[in-house]
Order: sequence, then C-alpha cells, then structure tokens
Amino acid sequence: MSRVRIIASSSMKGPIVSALHDSGVIQLEPVSGDIGKLLRPGRPDEIYRKINALLQRFRGYEVALPPSQAESKASFDMETLLKEAESLNLDDEISTLKRREEDLLSEKKEIENRLSALDSLGDFNLDLGILSGLTITSYVVSGNETAAIRPLLEQLKPVLMHPVSDSSVLVSIRHGADSDLARIVNDNALSMLHIPEMSGRSQDYRAMLKKRLEDNSNTLKEVMEELKSISSRYWERIVQIREQLEIENRKLEVSEKFLTTEDTFVMEGWIPSKRFKPMSRLLENVSGGKIIIREIESSEEPPTMFNNPRRFRFYEFFVRFYSLPQEYEVDPTIIFGIIFPVFFGIMVGDWGYGLVILALSIWMSKKLNSPNPKTIVPKKLTSFALTIFGKNPLRVLAKTLMVGSIVAIVAGLLFNSFFGFPLLPVTVFQLISGFSGAHIGAFPPQPVALVPQSVMVPKLLLFTGYIGLGMVSFGLVLGFINEYYRRHRAGMVSRIGWILVSWGFAILGLALIHHDLAFNFSTSPQTPISIAMIIAGVGTVIATEKATGAIEVLSIISHILSYTRILGILLASVILSEVIDLIFMKGVEKSPLLAIVGIIILVLGQLFNLVIAIFEPGIQGARLLYVEFFSKFYKGNGHYFHPFSSRRNHTIPSYSLEEEAGKS
Repeated sequence: MSRVRIIASSSMKGPIVSALHDSGVIQLEPVSGDIGKLLRPGRPDEIYRKINALLQRFRGYEVALPPSQAESKASFDMETLLKEAESLNLDDEISTLKRREEDLLSEKKEIENRLSALDSLGDFNLDLGILSGLTITSYVVSGNETAAIRPLLEQLKPVLMHPVSDSSVLVSIRHGADSDLARIVNDNALSMLHIPEMSGRSQDYRAMLKKRLEDNSNTLKEVMEELKSISSRYWERIVQIREQLEIENRKLEVSEKFLTTEDTFVMEGWIPSKRFKPMSRLLENVSGGKIIIREIESSEEPPTMFNNPRRFRFYEFFVRFYSLPQEYEVDPTIIFGIIFPVFFGIMVGDWGYGLVILALSIWMSKKLNSPNPKTIVPKKLTSFALTIFGKNPLRVLAKTLMVGSIVAIVAGLLFNSFFGFPLLPVTVFQLISGFSGAHIGAFPPQPVALVPQSVMVPKLLLFTGYIGLGMVSFGLVLGFINEYYRRHRAGMVSRIGWILVSWGFAILGLALIHHDLAFNFSTSPQTPISIAMIIAGVGTVIATEKATGAIEVLSIISHILSYTRILGILLASVILSEVIDLIFMKGVEKSPLLAIVGIIILVLGQLFNLVIAIFEPGIQGARLLYVEFFSKFYKGNGHYFHPFSSRRNHTIPSYSLEEEAGKS
C-alpha cells in the first residue's frame, strides 16, 4: 500500500472524484501533517442539495411502484443526469394512485372487520339496528362456557343478552358501562369484540358487504394495474437514475470533506502500490494536467487488502476469524487452504467416514445455495444452526469439509480403514513396509483380534514429529520475511536463533531415539553439532528478545511435539471404530439376539465416531495452525481496505482503471 496526496484545481474536482470513485482503488483518509492547518474544509453547494432532493424523490418512486424488469445499464454525465431526473416527474400521477390505493385498503379492512363481527353473532336474526344507537352499544364476550359468562354480565344490567355459541354471549349495554364491562373481561380472562353500527337482517347485510368487498377488490386491481403500467414504462429508467443519483450524492458528500483554498483542493488516501502509476495517468488525463500526485511517508499502519486466487478466497474467512493480517505480513490464506484440509484428512484417516463427510458437505452446500431449500432436518434445528453460525460461515464450512473429506478418503485408502474394517487386500503401506499385515489400526486385517500392531505407529509418530519441525521452521522463515520487509534486523536475527534452537533440539532428540548420544565427532557428530546449535540459538534469542525469549525457549519443543496429536487423534478414531466393529462381529458369531444388539451398537457407535471425526480434526487442525504455526510469524490486528466506490447494478462507470493499465 502507498499513501498518496492529491492536489488539484477546484474546477477539476468533479471529474477527479468521479475517476477515483469509478476506479475503486483508493481509501480516502484525512489530510495529514501541517498542510491541514493552512486549508479549510469544503462546504455544501447548491448542486449537492439538488442531487439530494432528486434522490429522495426517485427513492420514493421505487418504493411506491411494483418492481419490473431492468436488464440494461445506462451511463450518465452530470448534465444528462440532472436533465433526465428533473424531466421524469411522476409525483402527481403516483401520489394520486397511492392515495386511492390507501383509501381502498382502509375500506377493505373495514368491510372485513364488519364481516368478522357478523360471524361472531352466530344465528342472531333480529334487526341489527337494535344493537347500537344513541344510548346502546353491543359486544360479543367470549372465553368460557355461556353459563359461566352470563352471571358476570348480569351485574351490568344489560339491555339485551343473547348466547351466540357455547362460549360466547352477545351483550348490549348502555353507553358509559363500557369501562365496567372491560374490567369484568380483564378480571376473568375473557375477550370482547365490539359490534359496529349495522342495520337490517344479518343475511341481507352480509350480502351487501360482500358486494362492496367485490367492488372494492375490482377497483383495487384497476389501481394496481395502473401502477404496474407506470412501472413497466419507467421502472428501468427510475432505478438507473436512482443509482446514479446515489453515486453522485456520495461523491459530493466526500468532496465536502476535502480541504480547500479558493482555487485548489487537497485529498489523501491509501492505494495499492501497483495501481499508483495507472491511477496517476488516469487522473492527469481527466484533469488535463492540472493535478499533483505524490507518494508520501506515513507513520500510520496501511490497510490490508486480500489478493488470493479465486479457489482459495473462501479460506479468507478463517484468517479473518483469527485476525486480519497487517499490510507488511505474509497473507496465510493459501497456506491455510493447503495445510488445513491435509491435517483434517489425515486425522480422519478413514475412507468410509471421508465418503460420508463428502456427501454431507455437498448436500449442505447445495441446500445453502438453494433459494427455498427443502430438507428432512427439522426446521427448528436448521434455524438454530443458521442463527448461531450464519449462512455464509456454514457455506464456507461445507466447502472446507469437502476438500478435507477428499484427503480423508485418500488417507483412508492408504491406511486401509473403512469404518474401521480393513477391506483392501493390499495397501501402499504394505508395499512400502514389506509387512503383509500393514494396517494403521490396533488390529491386523486377518484375523480381527486384540493384538496391537507396532509396525506402523512408531514410524507415523516420527513422521508427525517431522511435520511439526517443518511447520515450525516454515513459520519462522515467514517471520524472517516479515521482519525483512519491516527492516527490523533484531527480529530477523531472532528468527534465525529460533530456527537453530528448533533444529538443535530435533537433532538431539533423534540421537536419543537411535541411542547415538555421544560427544565424539568420529562416532556421533550429530550430538555436539546439535548442542552447539542449541547454545548458539538460545544465546541469539536471549540477546534479541531478552527475558521474554529466555522464558519461551522450551516452548518451541512443545510446539514441535504438539503436531504428534495428528497421530493421536487418528488412532483414537480408528481404534474406536475397530472396537465397535469387533463388538458387532462377536455378536454376529454368538447368536441372532446378540447380532441385533451388535447392529444397533455398530450404527450408533459409528454415528458417534463420525461426529467426533468431523469436529475433533477440525478443531485440532485449526489449533495447530492458529497457535503453533501462526505464532511464529503472524501478529494480525490489521484493518480492512475500504476503497471509495459503489456497487453498480444498473449503471456503467465513466472511467476505467483497467483500460488505463492496459495502455502501459
């Protein structure tokens, strides 16, 4: 990122701001340094107020009209935009129709309320006019059995009481007794419905209301058709003008924050360094050379902009979840996207589980991308998951599991494990090791018995140790690169010291494992070399990081050994699945009843182990990267790069930085 300062003629402010907005490569910042003391902030002008007023009008059009198709995109300059926005005046036509629509909807609601009141009267067949008048008002009280309601209402000395159902009573009372009725209703947990003024027999009055409702609906349809007609003619242009007005309004709002003199304005911002030259050429062309563009020094931390290949971008979610990298730091997104699925797949280590996880992740991805997903999963459970995790994180998780499950299938084939069963007659490990029974689990393929197989486990344990050493060393190398970009020599020397400590302890540990621990160069040269590396590394770390480095020296060993958990989780999952399989097979051999019990244990046990195989490798794989790997080079605490731009759906930008870059 480069901090740039732009000084230009005020007459060129509009074209320059438009070019910056359309190119979308600059994050605007307050002007720094003493130059700000010599300038004054800009003030809103007449054009800003005009644009704002037109924008509110067109937003109103968009809300009032039913949506229609808008397939094409338009391009506007300021003069054309204002001319079209002012000429397209639909205020009177739309407001008249909307008022008519509101009146019809109010009338419709009133008719429906009266029909509802009629329904509540049941078989009441007297003249409805007796229920309301100058001195009388009527209610339908309901909630309990009629026999229980009547004694309560008799306290009011009603003019009329008539049962309309098993739990409702029509009561007519004198005006002024409404509050007493409301008190009785509240005290006894009843409900009351007011009967509006009506006249004639119920049947005749109902027919009249239905006729009015039908006329109302027909008129409402006519109004809606007129609104649809207006929308079909003008909708596309309305959304185009509204979008361009929003963009121009934002440009003018930003322009007000620039510092100015009588004839010039000044602005600053961050821009990706590789975009500086094409942006400079674009602005010089737009302003006719009436501009000065310079890179300036800044003590502020630059913003961070991700720039990863498309297939790795969804892994940016995991990096953002940890912390956004600072501008000078190595972006670990691609590293995470390669290593995490490998760790996950190895820890699952079963091609049966891998196939199930792959199917689940594909299913989840399709359901999340479907506009109206139908699923056998209970809606409450689905709603809970979406509330806790959110749709986008679940979509990212599905993609991540998809890749990890493929690695799990490959690892399971290598380890010869299908839900714990060694189905394959020969495996890669068998060919490499030369042992006929090479199998990752606790039990050999033939026969199934509780006989630990100690051939592959020590080799794999050592292999995970090498993975730990490689990951820690790789992290320290990335830390060295970060310190190099920061021109921090002490940090660079410190990383070299940590690499010496790591490899020194690793070589010393290997000597202990192979019983080659000796201080004689002729018989065991690795021992004195490893001791020298440890001493040199510890001295370097203490010299550069002082007490903090001395305290953390031994932590480097734990970080390397922490990667052996890859094998531990793998063995835990595989051995548990084999124990479940063994119980099942023993049950099948004993009796039909035990066979049924064994099948139940097999299904439930494998489901339980599958859940563990999804969560535990995911959590531990992320932990190995976040804690043991990221801590060697990654500080984070960066802030996002927010370019000055707008999303365009219906308009075309007037300027293109890509075209300018293509000319270079």
